[in-house]
Amino acid sequence: MRSQDCSLTGYTLPAVLALIAVAATAIFYGGCAVTPEPPTDPNAGLFRDFLDGKFDGAGHPLNAVVTHASAICGNTSIAAACIGALAGGEQTGDLVASTRVRVHAHTGDVLTIEILDQDTVIAHDTLTSSRVRHLDSWFDLPVSWSSDGKPVRVRLTPAPGAQLEVDYIEVFPKRFGLVLSPGSGAIADTDHITFELPRNHKVDRITANGVDITARLQALLASGHATKTTTAYRTLIDVGVGDLLEARAAVTELELRAGEAARMQLLQVTPACHYEGDPNGKKVIVTGFQPFPADASHENVSGVAVTALDPAALHGAQVMRLVMPVEYDRAAAEVTDAIMRCAPDIVISFGQGGGAIALEEVAYNLQDTGEVAGGVPDNRGVIRAAMPIDATAAATRDTLLPIDAIEHALVAIGEAPEHSRDPGRYICNNVMFADIGAMTGRHAGFIHLPYTSQFDEAVRARFAKVVQTAIQAAVDAP
Repeated sequence: MRSQDCSLTGYTLPAVLALIAVAATAIFYGGCAVTPEPPTDPNAGLFRDFLDGKFDGAGHPLNAVVTHASAICGNTSIAAACIGALAGGEQTGDLVASTRVRVHAHTGDVLTIEILDQDTVIAHDTLTSSRVRHLDSWFDLPVSWSSDGKPVRVRLTPAPGAQLEVDYIEVFPKRFGLVLSPGSGAIADTDHITFELPRNHKVDRITANGVDITARLQALLASGHATKTTTAYRTLIDVGVGDLLEARAAVTELELRAGEAARMQLLQVTPACHYEGDPNGKKVIVTGFQPFPADASHENVSGVAVTALDPAALHGAQVMRLVMPVEYDRAAAEVTDAIMRCAPDIVISFGQGGGAIALEEVAYNLQDTGEVAGGVPDNRGVIRAAMPIDATAAATRDTLLPIDAIEHALVAIGEAPEHSRDPGRYICNNVMFADIGAMTGRHAGFIHLPYTSQFDEAVRARFAKVVQTAIQAAVDAP
């Protein structure tokens, strides 16, 4: 039973209106007896497309080998150091042991995980208090090592004063299977691109703007104009851009399938600073994203919304639209570069989120998708776990958007936006952190749009209106 408390702090306007109705009923029947539960996370389900067919029913990667903590420590509540055999270590290559942890209380360091070859520690990591994002929530702590196929053991050592549970440790290959380099952006014909595959994989298909160019790559390999290097674990294919793409378009969407899928957007030149709308209005850069994952079967709602926007419908604004790659480094670099070159007054970035419009209040200096077993790759195959975006920057950056004004404007057109303090630690968070860092003293921030996989004309019109309304509110704000 929760304490008697009628505070509405932290609730959004639509939630407050709903709670007023609940409160009126409660008062009629005897007062404000129970505080309603807070609103649910508007970004819940952010990674739903990564959980479709790539994980088993328990959420483990399909190629994971699972060791339950109770088999090693006798219980899931770990009060003292325990050690035991770790299943799955008998495979060769770069491996990850991902420990499923829930922390209830801590005073400093929380848990140390060590991988041992007999009695020698070959990999380890310590969960510190700064890395615990939420108490009483399950998350994954990965430890990586290069395995020669020998059996290994795992040792779990809780810190004094820490109260925690460990559910299981799962072992799986470090990479999801495929990485493209150097990433999306402007690249010359004389530059080279690299396809990195697991050793036992081959290129199934490569397309450029939907045209199959697999035979072209095979011919270049046969003639020596492209090279293949095989290591103990990986196969690297290096090819010149001009050799692979003979009749190259200004923008080339390159997609590679080799068991998994990865994609990269190659530009001939950096996009010009092209604003549309009122030439005397405030300059606004508005961004969305390409579809994700790399093998996505539907469009990204943010890219759809930004593309469908009619700049002529805005007052006192001119808009530059960018649909960015879903890549950790490249998306943030692209928007930062556009800010530096094109001098906007306002930047609003949009992304594909969960079940509601989420007005993001804060960005975090952290890249981490540990809430999904094994981590989530970006569209070119890169996975990042517990890594800062900028080691020299602050831990957080607050939004520079007038989100209260945006909220009221969206409610006025029939939407129900929610405030959010957790944009995830994926590409959207990276872009928001970059936006704010580059726009000091000017309006900048991020809004998640609700997930959808169906895009009829009504849906496109709705989200174009959401983007238009958010921009107009930011333009009209002081």
